[in-house]
Amino acid sequence: MLVLPAIDLYGGLAVRLRQGDFKKITHYGDPIAVAQRFANSGATHLHMVDLQAAKSGRMTSDTAAIVKAIVDRTNLRVEIGGGIRSLADIERWLECGVWRCVLGTAAVQSRDLVQRAIDQFGTAVTVGVDARSGAVATSGWLETEQLSAREFATELYGLGLRECIYTDISRDGMLSGANVDAAVDLAQASGLQVIVSGGVRNLDDICAVRARENQGLSGVIAGKAIYEETLDVTAALRVAEGR
Repeated sequence: MLVLPAIDLYGGLAVRLRQGDFKKITHYGDPIAVAQRFANSGATHLHMVDLQAAKSGRMTSDTAAIVKAIVDRTNLRVEIGGGIRSLADIERWLECGVWRCVLGTAAVQSRDLVQRAIDQFGTAVTVGVDARSGAVATSGWLETEQLSAREFATELYGLGLRECIYTDISRDGMLSGANVDAAVDLAQASGLQVIVSGGVRNLDDICAVRARENQGLSGVIAGKAIYEETLDVTAALRVAEGR
């Protein structure tokens, strides 16, 4: 089971939002230094989101430089999401050395793009299924679609995807506990392996995800809990590894 510490980028800084609300933002400093701390704690993977691109749909050179610096200065396998709208966007990020690109809004808008991305890049692409009250949210979570998370995930499985990231937006940045039941429901309904995101608070959440690995859960993403020191990265990795 993977544990992925998270860095959300906005204005060149590591930040966290509450429930995806850009008016409720907390800053945590230099993202490169944050990534290095994660690596020093034993993390092997890192989840990143370009929040500006998620809103605008455009990757910036400043963000690309930050991500490349993290790739170059650590051994972390970096996945990046936010504003990835085309095969060319995926290629640019992979050229920066990232491990995996996360499609969000573009995957909702174009199943053909998902299919072509899977065909061309294989497991270097995944999809974020971001849900608000069971419905898929897009455009930096500013819009809610007439599409259920379960329906969307099932379609993705049919296109050849085998793992997704599921985020319960209502819990994101709230330290209220991960919605493990909803993640399992998504996995069981769709056939996808699911990485759980949103609301992770402490080791209890890591234990809860690991306890249900055999029901389709393959990992967990933690952000604010690490920054607010309610979750220790090294301890979370030990639990994930069964130590």
